[in-house]
Amino acid sequence: MITNPNSTSAFTPSTWRRIFCSLFFVVAVVAAIGAIASSRAVGNQQGAAVSGPPSAANKIAPWVTEHTANGQQAEFFVVLADQADLSRAANLQTKAEKGRYVYNTLLNKAQTTQGPILQWLRDRAIEHQSFYIVNAILVKGNRQIAETLAARSDVARVEGNPRIHNDLPQPGGIEKAPSQPATIEPGIAYTHAPQVWALGFTGQGIVVASADTGVR
Repeated sequence: MITNPNSTSAFTPSTWRRIFCSLFFVVAVVAAIGAIASSRAVGNQQGAAVSGPPSAANKIAPWVTEHTANGQQAEFFVVLADQADLSRAANLQTKAEKGRYVYNTLLNKAQTTQGPILQWLRDRAIEHQSFYIVNAILVKGNRQIAETLAARSDVARVEGNPRIHNDLPQPGGIEKAPSQPATIEPGIAYTHAPQVWALGFTGQGIVVASADTGVR
């Protein structure tokens, strides 16, 4: 008796079991890949939301928020996002070259980036002052002005400009001159000052000046 090898009867239960297991494995792999891809997509979206540009409120320092409450005006620095890159100064040879490069780079950066903000402030007659060492503009205004400037993409942050009051020592009476020391210090003896004094030269009529801040 000759059997047909293409007949469905050639598929034994063990053969069907292997085919079913293979199909189940393929489906499981596809599902796993889909789950991983979906989780990565969600993670990327969440990461983009976290690392996205900060909101205007997050760019305003708490001091500015506090001192512009209830319509108050305060001074604050509008720090631009584009700051000068001074790294090339390290490759210059002389101190004069480094200084000239740093000055020109800082000034050019301020002049080429502050224009739109300065024009906006001038159009509204808002008190301001431009700075170039740190690419920033000092502005006097209210909360609305601070929020409007912070919302700009070319502004990195809005920092406060508090006034600091220090209690300086008041001038007092002239202290009594110290008495003559009992011994001559080694450093004075090393300069042969005692021998000069013995000749009658003790500094009469001589004015001694000093730039040391420790000298009273």
